[in-house]
Amino acid sequence: MAAVCCLAACDKAGFSYDNVTDGGHVQYTLLDTLEIQMRTVQPDSVATSGTGAAFAGGYADAFFGSINTGSYFRVALPAERNIEDKAVYDSIELVMRPNGFSYGDTLPLQTLQVHQLLQPLVLPENYTAFFSHQQLPFNNTPLATHQLAIRPTSGELLHLRLSDAKGTELFTLLKSKANEVSSEDFFREYFKGLYIKGLHNTAIFGFTAADSALYIRLHYHVVTHEKEEKYLDFLMTTPELQFNAVRADRGNTPLAELSPGNGLPSTASNNRAYLQPLTGALIRMDFPSLTSLQELGKYGRIMRAELVLRPVSGTYVREALPQRLVLGLADFRHQVSAGDTIISAGGGAQYGNLQADKLHPENTRYVYDVTDYCQAMITADSYAYRGLLLMPPGGEYRTQFNRLVLGDGKNTQHRAELKIYYLIYQ
Repeated sequence: MAAVCCLAACDKAGFSYDNVTDGGHVQYTLLDTLEIQMRTVQPDSVATSGTGAAFAGGYADAFFGSINTGSYFRVALPAERNIEDKAVYDSIELVMRPNGFSYGDTLPLQTLQVHQLLQPLVLPENYTAFFSHQQLPFNNTPLATHQLAIRPTSGELLHLRLSDAKGTELFTLLKSKANEVSSEDFFREYFKGLYIKGLHNTAIFGFTAADSALYIRLHYHVVTHEKEEKYLDFLMTTPELQFNAVRADRGNTPLAELSPGNGLPSTASNNRAYLQPLTGALIRMDFPSLTSLQELGKYGRIMRAELVLRPVSGTYVREALPQRLVLGLADFRHQVSAGDTIISAGGGAQYGNLQADKLHPENTRYVYDVTDYCQAMITADSYAYRGLLLMPPGGEYRTQFNRLVLGDGKNTQHRAELKIYYLIYQ
């Protein structure tokens, strides 16, 4: 109880007693040395299909390892696909529109490869989505390998020229009205889908996964009195099946020992915990001393509770911190039920209100009001108890690579704190 009862400060500024009359028999105390058990946990694989974002690329991270990602998608036949007898094939390309997202060093040239799938892009039996760990077989010989500069915020389309052998083959099938291009079902068996990935890159890039921004364009021309250039577009289809595969090699990193189950305690990783959901790392916090507050006096009440989390300075020099993070109520399997997150006193979502201090990085912090949570957990039994899982909200969970390194409650420079303003009736 010594750690629990240590009174770090007494401060009534900005505090409301909520109709409590102070007749000399009330003690108001700030406790900020309660134990915080922090650990990095590995969640189940993340559903990455149907997000509207296609990722390709990779980079090496000293804390999270070698990270690589690629996207699977399918294209459809053009609605109008009649080609004149005198038409001549020119070229075929994959057109992609960057969506503005990037993570890593975007300045060097990047290498992208395009592969054809060896099986149709359809959900496995009993699956409702594709997940980040899944991989589908593809032809090892790429349809294209390009080294190029990618400027994610320029708004410029990327044009990746594909194999002319495949382009000529497809052009001939269309021109002859072959069975392979007579219907979507036949076409899906012939052209099963595409996989685009990076090769030895320094950054991950996002692209818009929609029929207007991700497509194959087949160029040809017809000569009559003059040369007339034409093209056919094979637009991305079934957006609910497009998904991103993510792999992380954590060898020789602080997360090398991370595995499913209990996770990696911060005490075993230099008093730090790590977060990057798409590579399988979330931060869990438990507060075993909360129930001991009842021993401070027979009559007591938590009036306010605040959780302060501090990123470790030097770990986000180039990589941006997540702007929004929520706290989910997690069971012993680190699972959070839908909508089961900490909200503000006004009923709105809490995202941590990131306060970045570039001059004094040790003051950069996320702050949460956890009053209701602490009031509920102080009397919770083992069945009702929930820990807190730090994670991005909703769609950002599946579409962001932003990562975070937090100090735990014993980290000297970047200490996590649970501040409880406690009222004791004498």
